[in-house]
Amino acid sequence: MDMRRFLPILLIAFAALFILPQIFKHKGSSTTLSAKDRSAMTQDAMNRIDRAQKSAFATAGKYTDNLADLVVADKVLGQELTVPLTVDLDVGTGGKSYVGRVSSDVIAVQRTRSGPRVVSSSCRVLKRASGVDCPKPPVKTTTTTTTATTTK
Repeated sequence: MDMRRFLPILLIAFAALFILPQIFKHKGSSTTLSAKDRSAMTQDAMNRIDRAQKSAFATAGKYTDNLADLVVADKVLGQELTVPLTVDLDVGTGGKSYVGRVSSDVIAVQRTRSGPRVVSSSCRVLKRASGVDCPKPPVKTTTTTTTATTTK
């Protein structure tokens, strides 16, 4: 039996098994989140935490330092914690104030409330990437009125 007769068949089989899958390999859908998506989810998580805290304050008269209570109140928040996010909650004495900080690898967001009022809110980009940006704070406009007095 002459092996040279089977050489073309072996080359075709080798190409079919190892080379062709690499050539026709398609990317498909990506399983990782983009920096823009992680940034948006971080900001949304802070907004959801703040809404849940406001609801807890309206109901019980105090903020909670328990993240589990907030996740139970907002199911989407639980999904967003898989980004992964670091969440820090600190509630003041008596539960009348709280500081919340949510950060990912691209952005960090912080909000502080005393009673129902927002005391401070800040955002910092940790890693520059396309589409990653902190929301611009609203510009406070001042209106000036002038009165003129005329005498006759």
